[in-house]
Amino acid sequence: MQIFIILCLTLLSIDIDDLSAQLHLDTGMAYMQQGLLEQAEEEFQQTLELSEEYHTAVLGLGMIHAMWQSWNRATDYFRQYMDTCPDDYRGFYELSKLYLETDKPDSAALMSDSAFIRSPTTPAIWLQSGKAWLKLGEMDSAEMWFSKGVQRQGSTCPESLVLLASVYRRTSRGAEAREILLPAVEAGYSPACWELARVYLGWEDYLRAGDAISRYLMLSPEGYYADSALLVLEELGESGKYIP
Repeated sequence: MQIFIILCLTLLSIDIDDLSAQLHLDTGMAYMQQGLLEQAEEEFQQTLELSEEYHTAVLGLGMIHAMWQSWNRATDYFRQYMDTCPDDYRGFYELSKLYLETDKPDSAALMSDSAFIRSPTTPAIWLQSGKAWLKLGEMDSAEMWFSKGVQRQGSTCPESLVLLASVYRRTSRGAEAREILLPAVEAGYSPACWELARVYLGWEDYLRAGDAISRYLMLSPEGYYADSALLVLEELGESGKYIP
């Protein structure tokens, strides 16, 4: 009887630890999505202290250190996750993003290919592959991946479309770039405005370029390209090529 009671208490303890580990993991993911990285790191560490079976916590730690630009530690976590979960694309995908961020496009392309093999229907992988090949200057490959992303409606479609337009622009197909960008501009997607401005600048159509830049700044005054957009707009104004 005593052995049975001890066994029941042991199993109950295991169940509680398992539930606690899952709770810490879920909380860590929520904190990470909110940008509360230190709190997220603590939750992931507590997850692993309770159970080493929650491997996603290792992936989460890698993502946090990547956001902190602690590249070596992030790489170690991603590789640990890949060794433990070799069939999960996420480790390869996150490592590809890290390599691209650290200017290693060859390695980024290799990792994104590995991610694609494991999850060929994930649009985020197509987008990442396109970015890697674009960085390598392989326009045909980049175009193939971005086109694939545009054909599949979803959260990655707008960015894929703008990057596809950038391929068209760089390969002397500005008219095609403009054609696919205009609907996105009308829909208020600010990166499309900046890319359209670059098409017009290449054509030396400074009036429409200035209008596109102004629209971008109106939509995203603190956006990624805001400093560059302001600089170009000031240069156009000083040269007299654009008058708002």
